[in-house]
Amino acid sequence: MSGQRQRISRAESQQRTREDLLDAAEELFLANGLGGTTVTKIADAAGRTVGAIYSNFFSKENLCAEVLLRCYMRTFSEVAGKLLQSASSVEDQVAQLAQWSAALSGDEGLVALAAEYALAIHKDQTQLAVSQGHIAMGRSLLGAVLSNALPDTVPDDERDAALTAILATATGLALGRTLGTIDNQQYVALLTRTLQLWIADLRPSSNTSS
Repeated sequence: MSGQRQRISRAESQQRTREDLLDAAEELFLANGLGGTTVTKIADAAGRTVGAIYSNFFSKENLCAEVLLRCYMRTFSEVAGKLLQSASSVEDQVAQLAQWSAALSGDEGLVALAAEYALAIHKDQTQLAVSQGHIAMGRSLLGAVLSNALPDTVPDDERDAALTAILATATGLALGRTLGTIDNQQYVALLTRTLQLWIADLRPSSNTSS
């Protein structure tokens, strides 16, 4: 019995250490970027050792990926849950999704960090595999939301094409907003139009209302 309690205690301690590191890393990465943040600074801010970082994450980039995943999933899971349970029309759901995405893109620190991270790991096959797994999680959530607007008869490859196009558009718009080439109103209008066009293209009728 005492051995079992010790194992649970150790697991809880490890999880607490991981959360402390993620909390500190999130604050520093968003404030200073990937290049402007060192593992030493993260360890100091978390009250942990550098060794603790490498016991939980195999690199600074890997830690950054987990921070990005946590930030995006924290917000997207919430909006996806609301939309999946919503009885509103498809048009209303599209509007809500576009507004949420625009609000998320308004976090310039997060968008800039994601862009910096992508450039930093684009030749790192190990870390790319990790990020592709994270992206797949986001795609599955968006796909679940999009499925409400589409009939079951739409082939999987066409759904996948729509997801790819919508995510690529949202990513480009977010970068454009961070760089100051478009504003919030333009972001919402362009992403809404993209969603509407794909839904209309994949539905038997061009009417997107439920």
